[in-house]
Amino acid sequence: MKRKKRWFLPVILLFVVSVLIFTVRARRAKPAGSGPFNQEIPPNAVMKVEKGNFQKTITASGYLSPQQSKELFFSVSGRVVTDNLQVGRQVKKDEILVELDSTRQELDYLQAKRAYDLALINGLEREIKEAELNLRLAEKNLTATKLRAPFDGIITRDLVDVGDYVGINEQNAVGTIIADGPYEIEVKISENESPLVAVGQKAVIKVEAIPERQFEGRVKEIALQAVNESGVVYLPVKIVLVEESPLLKPEFSADVEIIVEELNDQVVVPITALVNDRGMEQVIKVVDNRPVPTPVKTGPSNGFMVVIEDGLAPGDEILINTYQFSGTNSGVGAAQPPMRTGIRIGR
Repeated sequence: MKRKKRWFLPVILLFVVSVLIFTVRARRAKPAGSGPFNQEIPPNAVMKVEKGNFQKTITASGYLSPQQSKELFFSVSGRVVTDNLQVGRQVKKDEILVELDSTRQELDYLQAKRAYDLALINGLEREIKEAELNLRLAEKNLTATKLRAPFDGIITRDLVDVGDYVGINEQNAVGTIIADGPYEIEVKISENESPLVAVGQKAVIKVEAIPERQFEGRVKEIALQAVNESGVVYLPVKIVLVEESPLLKPEFSADVEIIVEELNDQVVVPITALVNDRGMEQVIKVVDNRPVPTPVKTGPSNGFMVVIEDGLAPGDEILINTYQFSGTNSGVGAAQPPMRTGIRIGR
């Protein structure tokens, strides 16, 4: 039995050594062009580094609205005797839009004026004060029979005609006026991105109804308090367009890109050109048709492009999508093995 064991052990060792030798030889016999870095790279996989402008943006969406909008209503009741409301009509501030029959208010004013004059002659101080307040009230009611434009604007609704009787308060609105000027858009900025936004920053606005055009805007106002909607926290921000167009209408949907960082004349490359090798960011330069892993110092990124602060110069050639040729499936940002040099650049 002991002799059998002594014979069996060398056989096992011989078998293991044979398998290892076969595996090593099989790997060495693998065709040179079969590795990801031993393949010919098409010219469109290589880019020449150039300087350009870099923008980091925050995207949001909202709806066009006038900077001012007001429902028009009376604080006194009466019958309409003059109606200057007309949808689409441009009006100036303090222009009379609607006028009510003021007979009752004129009479009240005259009576209050007479009472005040008499109080000044022989009334007590308390009586004079009371008569003065009545006169002010009567004058206010008389003035209120004429509805004036609160600002320069455009009439968007006309709800009355001459002869109609109107009541008091907002429930009895006679029309609507919007400000005559550029529109604004209120957007929701996430709490994480909100510290990047500042008043005065530029914005690019695309209106769905006018896809062939872009409009310029600026950050007009940032809310002082965030809003919590079902656990999602955002900060309201108003963007005002700096240009006008008759094609724009209230409530048009719009996409907004707020430019929170802008750098000019920088070396900028696609973020896919970066590879992380043991914690060091690199690009793969192409020098004499051979790949050269090159450490770089990166700057701001917008998720698509990244600024290279050091390590590359205009005119250098690099691989656009490094991860496709790095010999790994881990993608950009993963630790990569040392680069092989059998790459061929197609020309």
